[in-house]
Formats: sequence, C-alpha cells, structure tokens
Amino acid sequence: MRICLFHVLFVLCGLMVSGMVQAAEEPLPRWQADAALRESMAASLDGRWVRFFEGDRPRLRVQSADLADYVLDAVAIGHRPERTLRVLQGLSSMIDRDATSRTYGNMHWYYGDTKLVDRNGIEFAMRRLVIAPLVFGDRLDAAQKAALTEVLSLARTGLTRHAVAISYTNIYLMKSWNLIALGEATGDEGLAQQGRTMLRDWLRHTAKTGINEFLSPGYYEVDLDNLALIANLSRDAATRKMAQDGLNYLWHDIALHWFGPGQRLGGVHSRDYDRLLNNGQSFQAKVVEAGWFAPASGKAARRSEDQSPYRYYATRLPSEAARAWLAGPFPRFISQRWGVEPEKRLAHYMGHKVGISSAEAGYTAGHDTAPLAINLGGGADVPIITFLMDGRRDYYGVNKTLEAGSGHMKALHLRPFITSVQNGPDVLFASAIKNDTANNVSLESAFTLPADAEFWLDDQPLQLFNASSAWVQDFAANGESTQIAVSERTGKPVVSLVDEDDKLGVGLSQRFAVEAGKRYRLTAALQGGDVYLYLNFYDAAQRLIGGENALRVTGGQGVAVERSNLQLAPAGAVQCKAWLYSTSTNRTRISVTDLRFEEVAESGAAQRVLGGFDFREFRAEQRAVPLGATLHVRREGVVASLRILGAWDVQGRSIAASLHNDGLSWRAMRLGVVHATGREEGVAAVAAWARVEEGLATEEAFAAYRRHIAAARSVATRDGEVLEAGLDIAPSLRLRADVMRGQRLLREGMTVVPEGAALWVDGKDLARSLLGDYLQD
Repeated sequence: MRICLFHVLFVLCGLMVSGMVQAAEEPLPRWQADAALRESMAASLDGRWVRFFEGDRPRLRVQSADLADYVLDAVAIGHRPERTLRVLQGLSSMIDRDATSRTYGNMHWYYGDTKLVDRNGIEFAMRRLVIAPLVFGDRLDAAQKAALTEVLSLARTGLTRHAVAISYTNIYLMKSWNLIALGEATGDEGLAQQGRTMLRDWLRHTAKTGINEFLSPGYYEVDLDNLALIANLSRDAATRKMAQDGLNYLWHDIALHWFGPGQRLGGVHSRDYDRLLNNGQSFQAKVVEAGWFAPASGKAARRSEDQSPYRYYATRLPSEAARAWLAGPFPRFISQRWGVEPEKRLAHYMGHKVGISSAEAGYTAGHDTAPLAINLGGGADVPIITFLMDGRRDYYGVNKTLEAGSGHMKALHLRPFITSVQNGPDVLFASAIKNDTANNVSLESAFTLPADAEFWLDDQPLQLFNASSAWVQDFAANGESTQIAVSERTGKPVVSLVDEDDKLGVGLSQRFAVEAGKRYRLTAALQGGDVYLYLNFYDAAQRLIGGENALRVTGGQGVAVERSNLQLAPAGAVQCKAWLYSTSTNRTRISVTDLRFEEVAESGAAQRVLGGFDFREFRAEQRAVPLGATLHVRREGVVASLRILGAWDVQGRSIAASLHNDGLSWRAMRLGVVHATGREEGVAAVAAWARVEEGLATEEAFAAYRRHIAAARSVATRDGEVLEAGLDIAPSLRLRADVMRGQRLLREGMTVVPEGAALWVDGKDLARSLLGDYLQD
C-alpha cells in the first residue's frame, strides 16, 4: 500500500487533534517535563545546535541519528521551532532521493557523505524521529509538519526496501519497531502489520535458536530499547504483549550472565567494541537504571520521569524473576544457542567471583568477538582474560581502522576457525586461520591478562613489572606519528606526548564521579607546545551534557608551568571525563610533570584530589612460556590457569609462546604466539586449555591446586591438515579438527545439553519456559 504526502499530512493532523498516543490502551502516561528538566534539555539542545550546525546547515560528519534525536527533544518541549525546522530540512537532505538507486529512501549516516554505505542509517534515525509524530504531533507547527511529512514518506520506502536478516538481531528489532510506529502514526495498518509479523517471527526464531547477536554489550542496549519502545507505545495490546515477552527473555539472559564483581555482562560476546573490559557504557546505564548496581557517583540512576522522551519510552525494567538470578545459584552452568547451525552454541560457567565462557564456533558476522572470556575477581576497570588472533599487532583493540562494510571506524581483529569443548570450569579449544598476506602485518595469537595479578609459571612465581596508571591513553598512541612515553628525570616521572599527525589525536583521560553544582578542575604542569584540557560532563545515561568544555593551553618554554581548566558540574551530571588531548587537527610536543583532577571550593582552593600523577617509567619485559607449561593468574583468591598445548606457524612448525608487558597503558599484559612475521602463506593454528578455580585464598590451597593442575596430562598434535588435542582431567576432553577446511571432526567430554535447548541452565530449559508459546505458534 503506497501513501502520498497529502495522506501522511492528513493523518498527522488527525492524530494531533485526538491527542496522539493517549489512547486508552497505552500503558504509559504521556511524557512530561518539569521546569528543571526543561531547562536542562534546553541547554542541551543549545549545545547540540552549536556542535551540529554551521549557519543553517549541518556540519560535515554530523550523524543523522543525532539530528533525529534533536528533533524529538525540541518538539517535546517546544524549543526554538525555527531551529527544529532547519534540522528537519538537514535530515531531509540526507535521504537518497534517486528513485533508481537500490538505497532509495534510505538515509546517509553522516552529513556530507556522497555514497550511502551503511544502510542501517534509516533505522537508527527513524527509531527516534518517529516518536515525534506518534506522541508529540500536536506540538508541530505547519512548517515542521510539512518537513516531517516529506521525511516520513521517503523513509517509508527506505524502511520497506531495507532487507534485514532475522539473525541481525538489533536491526531486525529496530525495523520491527519502525514499521509498527510509522504505520500506527500514519494510519497505515498494512505497514504496522509488517512490523508485528517481523516481531512474532523473531520470537519464534529466538525460542528455537536463541539470540543470534549473543551477549553483545554494544547491541543488547539497542535490543532493549527497540522492544521497550514497542511495549510502551504500540496501540495494539497483542503487539505490546509480544514485545514484553521478548524483553523478559532478554533480561533473563542478561541476569544469567551478569558478572556482579566486575559490574559487567559475563560470557563470550558477539559484537563487542570494548575488547578488554567487555563493556558498553549505554548498556551499563541500562543495568544501572534497573537497579542492579550503583553508578560511579554512588547515586541511584535517574528515574524515567526525569529523563528525555526517548529514554522514557525506551525504558522497561526487568521482572523480579529475572532479577532473582543475580543472587545465584553459584556456581551455575549456562549453555545457549546463537544460531541455526549446531556449532553455534556457547557455554558459561560462573562462580561467585570467577567466570569462564567459550564459543563452539567463531562469530563470523563481525570482527569484534573472541571465543574465550574469563572474568577474574572484582573491579569494573579490570581487563578480562580473552583470546584472539590478530593481524595488526593491535592486541588490546585500541587502534581503529575503517570497516569497509559499514563506513565506521572499528578495532578489527581476525575471524578464525574455532572449535571448543567446555565442561564446567574447563575449556579445551583450538583456533586456526589462513594468513591474509595482503593485509596482515603479522599473524599472532594472544591472551589478554589483567596486569594487577599474581603470575606463576607452573610452581614458580614470576616477578613482573606491572605498575600502571589510572589515566588511560585516549586516543591511544600509534607508536609512530603519535607517541606517549614515560621516563624519569632527576628521579621523577615525566610523560612525553608527541603528536605529529594532522588527522589523528592522542591523549590521556580518566572518568570521575562528580556531583552537580560542585566545581572541578583539571590541572597539568606542561613544558613545550599546545594541548587541550577538557572537562566533559555526562548524565546517568552517559549523555554529554551541553558542549565540550575545552581549553587550549601552552606549556612553558624551558620550564614546566601549570595550566588549569575549572568548570561547574551542570544539573544532571554524575560523571566527568577529564582529558588532556592533542586533537586530530593539532600537532605538538609536550612534557607533562603533573596531571591532577580536583574538587574545588568556592575560594578556588582544592578540597579533594580525585586523581593524581601516578605514572612510572615503563620497563618492558618478555618471558618465555614453554608449550605444555601452565601460566596461573591469581586475583582475590580466584585463579585462571592457561596452558598452550600446541602452537604452529603457517608452515606447520611447532613454535613457543611468551608473556609480554607491552606498556601497561591498558592495565593489561598478554600471553602470545607469533605465527608469521610477514607475508608468509599458510595456515596457523593453536590449541589451549583454560581453567578457573575459586576459594584459593590461602597459600596452602593455592599450592594444592597447582599440584593438581601439574598432574593433568595434555597433548596436542598437528598432522598436516588435522589438529588433535586432549586433556586428561575429570572428565577427559578431546577435540579433532581439519584446520585447512574448517571442519569439526570430533568433540568429546563437554557438558551434555539437550540439542533443542536454546537457553539451558543447570538442567532447566529456560527458553521453553519463557517462550514456549511461540514454539507452538
């Protein structure tokens, strides 16, 4: 069914008269803002306008989703209608209007782009924009209505022509919401029904195969938003019920894997852009809002009635049944599917203070996953133990490059063939990949490790340099055109920062809990060129409040001088990013002899130093780790043990491993294997055993554990194409694979799980109990 501009405009006007979403069946009252929130939102909108626009046009690289968010907020509070019209016109100019194009009706992600690369642009922009006519249409003036009508009409074509696989969870659910909302907003029942059918199909699919974009800290937040928008705003009761069923399943999944000591989602992840911490700030805000842990400020998250309209309608708190899993039982063993193929399954053993998880196959739909993840003890800023194969020497996932398929900057690692066997706390796995001689500068396997741990090699403790700073590299130095180094002068540390690149920035940052209405200061003692001091404030949802508070300063010549940026934390602020940064357009060479963040009294005197100059001169280290030796990593009475059973270069020759200290900028070390150093062709492979244990607080208990692990016999062989590995520990684990063809030939010893169980926990088929109705559908 096609709709014309007149029809959309007619329906919008009719809906405005009737009060839009105030239909009797709507469970949420209409969003309202008190005076304080209006003031805060108005200040935010004014700040966004400055960041987004230059004159009457958007700045280059401004995102369409950000413009859509501006429209929603501005319409909701009636802020500066003339600016809202300009933003709508800017959005309209970002739509592909070529009727012969495959992306006709879709929307560019970035303003100024001439080629539409990421076809998800229409989805991310519309999921916010469509709330404006659906809820606040009575607040649109005639000019705004006309501009919005034009966007909606083209967007309808863009949405319906955008093909999305059901396994592409976050975009599939987003398209479902967009079709339902646009259909209901414009009276196009056929369009709304398309979205409802998609939602029902996803629930049927998930009941059988689990969530395909599994345990993604980046995209579970998007999934929760999509489903909450449907549950809170659809006028159809059956549709709201389906969305609530999906939310309940997703929250149970999160609760089952939630690693409380580290305040993060445990388990192996698909699509994770924070390789070291397995975190996503927006996802963390969701869990804070659910009351599962307190934010850094120690205050409760803002309630939905104190938030923006999008956050209000995109919020649906978890049930008590889901929350109950946070309390145990521990340990527990979780197995779940993440696709149709039998090898698309993950396992997760989670104790009180430790968790180990493995995937039976690699997630090939993205470069941002790993087949092994171990959470070891407490601390939200403590790196996890994970495994990856890498071709860029980017072991910690900090150097972003352009992803051709999306047009976005990402830290990309390799997608090897994976096979694994997990039984409780033991994982036996193998990984292999053909060297990409055109793109790889090296070919390596790496386990990332938390630096603040004890390290033992078999029964011998290792004395390692593991001092790290709470200030993190942001953006990270590339070691060539941008550099950060710590040295000592007259017994005191000095940080040297070099930026010789007019396209890349480099800097140091730290995030601090703050309180609105208090004054904070970032001070640096500098010698040399120019640099910027930033104090950026964020609310509980991790949204930047107002603009960036940047001050350009110059270091002393021949002697260090102190420079400061002092700011008042605005209303709603709970966190501040303190940042010493040489921007992407700046070049500089400076020496830093002090860097501190302070809470400041009205008089200007420092009341509290919240972060100081804690740098130490780096001392590089490398230790040989023979094949078959076990590296024990111990924190807080829990231990992770890693044994590389076998490793082979691209010629099939056996090679050894080594433990590396790469600078501790990310509070991490790595256990690594170099399979190739250049353009050598062939297939590299590695087989390893990983185990976790808790309750080892005493030295006697830890010593007994080490003896137990030392007695476990293991073997790994590679005979041409076939890799075989085994471990004699109760129970014995075995695997065999053709690493050339990527075939799993044998897997033995894993915890037995019913084949059809999509989410199985300690003998319970949780997927059937939560989504069983859709299995019969």
